Amino acid sequence: MNSKENSFNYIDASQSAEIYRQLTQGKVILKQNYNELRNELEENPLYTILFKHWRHFSFLYQHIGYKLEFHDVGSFYYLREVSDVGVDETDSNAFKIQVTLLLIGRYFSRTGRNLDLLFIPNAGFDEKDIEELKNDSEYSEILKTARFNKGWDEALEFLTKRNFAFRTSLTSYFISDAGKAFLEQLIEMYESN
Repeated sequence: MNSKENSFNYIDASQSAEIYRQLTQGKVILKQNYNELRNELEENPLYTILFKHWRHFSFLYQHIGYKLEFHDVGSFYYLREVSDVGVDETDSNAFKIQVTLLLIGRYFSRTGRNLDLLFIPNAGFDEKDIEELKNDSEYSEILKTARFNKGWDEALEFLTKRNFAFRTSLTSYFISDAGKAFLEQLIEMYESN
C-alpha cells in the first residue's frame, strides 16, 4: 500500500461527511452558528475546516459534479451543481429564500423598524411579528406563489433548515449572515432599478 501523503490524511472523515451532508441538503455553512442552549453565536468548526482545506474540498466536489462556492459578504459556503441537471430545484430554492426574506424585510420596513434588528440574536422577530405576517393576505398569497402552501410556518422552517435564519426560542427568530447577505443584495438590486 502506498503511504504517500494526500489531503485526505488531514481531514477527519466524519467531519467531511457532515459537510457533504449539509451542503447537499441545500444548507449553507456559516462562519458562526447559533447555540440555542447558550443563546449565542459561536464559531462553526465545519466552516473552519472548509476554510483551511478549501483546495481539497473544491477539487473533491468538482469531481462529483459540484462547485464549492464562497460568499464573502455573508461569510458562508454553499454548493452549486455544475451540470444543468438540478438547476430548476436550485433556482426554486433560491427563489423561495428570496421571497421569504423580502417579505420579512418589507414587513419590518412597514412597521418602521431598522432592518439591522433582524440580524441580532436577541432582537430579530417574534410571535407577534409572525402573527402579523400570517394575517396579511397579500403576503400569504405571495408565499403561495412561491409554493409555500402551508404559509409562514413552512417558509420559516425552510429558512432555518438551510441556515438562512436561526430559531432562538419556540416563537422567535433572527436572520443569519447568509440571510442578511441575500436580503441586502436584493435590496441593492431593487434600489438600483
